[in-house]
Amino acid sequence: MGTIIVICTFLFITTVSTAGIVTDYLNKQSKYRIEAMKQEVKLEKLRQESFLVETEKLRLEIEKTRQQLALDTTKQPLLQEKQ
Repeated sequence: MGTIIVICTFLFITTVSTAGIVTDYLNKQSKYRIEAMKQEVKLEKLRQESFLVETEKLRLEIEKTRQQLALDTTKQPLLQEKQ
């Protein structure tokens, strides 16, 4: 009977220790996943910001080109009149 109590006590202690280790591991994994998701959100925000900046830059370039073309077309009749 004494050995059964010792074995049961050993199994109980081992089970509790193992459960603690597994729980700690799962908690750490969850924290790592949360941190990874935060980093992904941060990266996505940077990508979005970069996209908006690049889009604005291209829009300004197009506008500048349009203005230059408009000036060129208004200058052409003047050049033709001078010749």
